[in-house]
Amino acid sequence: MRTHALSIILIVLMTFSLRAQQLPDGVNASTIIQNTTLSGEYFLGFSYNDVTELSKFDLKRGYFTLKTRLNDMLSVRYTQDITLDREGDDAGNVEMRLKYLYLAVDLEEIGLIRNSSIEFGLVHRPWVDFEQKINGYRVQGPMFTDHYDISTSADFGIMVEGLIGGVLTGDKTDYLASGYRGRYGSYAIGLFNGGGYHSIEQNNNKVVESRLTLRPLPDIAPGIQISWALAVGKTNLPENQGDYLMNLFFLSSEHRLLRFTAQYYRGTGSYDGSLTDISGTSYNNDGYSLFAEIPVPQTPLSLFSRYDSFNSHQLTLLQSRSLIGGITYRFFGNKVLFNYQHDSLNGITENIWEIALEISF
Repeated sequence: MRTHALSIILIVLMTFSLRAQQLPDGVNASTIIQNTTLSGEYFLGFSYNDVTELSKFDLKRGYFTLKTRLNDMLSVRYTQDITLDREGDDAGNVEMRLKYLYLAVDLEEIGLIRNSSIEFGLVHRPWVDFEQKINGYRVQGPMFTDHYDISTSADFGIMVEGLIGGVLTGDKTDYLASGYRGRYGSYAIGLFNGGGYHSIEQNNNKVVESRLTLRPLPDIAPGIQISWALAVGKTNLPENQGDYLMNLFFLSSEHRLLRFTAQYYRGTGSYDGSLTDISGTSYNNDGYSLFAEIPVPQTPLSLFSRYDSFNSHQLTLLQSRSLIGGITYRFFGNKVLFNYQHDSLNGITENIWEIALEISF
């Protein structure tokens, strides 16, 4: 574990205990601590790959988060991303890096947009966080756009997001994704460096990414939503090389008996430049992803499956296919998965069997 990351956590915690003499009259450190929440989420796994013939215990991902509400209008978030370094001289070390570090402003509190807020700093990008709220299987692997470097979950920049038509309430809403319960949908739009939270800015271009989600039948079928996500800019390469475009259509349905998503993507390049040739020309790409989860009635078990298809139109067409399926057991807000994954890249296949554990607190 990297020493500087641990030091940051200690400094944050020590700051809470030392703020009493630095705060304005009437505000003390205990007030800040009372308005602070600490949470964590860790993904652990054991897998076997039939191509490498390796079995391994693994830290797939981990997140440690502190959130503090300063007043009715302002709040801050600090999230450490904990992962296993797989490259370079540090390969094999558990490392920590920042995932989110931002100031959030409640726009309704200053008389602007109802049920909306603005984030500034190391912030969410509009699409991936939304999809992960509906598809709760990040423990198995990244979402479709994240897996193929089409988009990423966090970046340096500024983002505005909010609900459309106020907050949806009622008996039918307890199974809906938390955080995006707009009666008629939700939206998000932001301006970002473009390279993601794990990269430095390589050019003077900024990426615009947005999402518009509509809930057409809030009273009859509140779980049905239709979404469109768009990102435009340059890939994160020097001298503004490579065009970047993400155009994504998404249909989702949430119900006690079935959770289902279907998405279609068409675009150019990737946010990180991995889908751009040496001359700076980005490849055209397309693909789709399907996901379903079926709870087993009267049990803590669920069946889930996902199918991804991705094509990159390079000199030699790159075709990637992935089929995932398994069973989930939930306990005390956590879950354990037994899943199988079959991957095919231009006809070359591999099979992975895995047990994955998600721990949340």
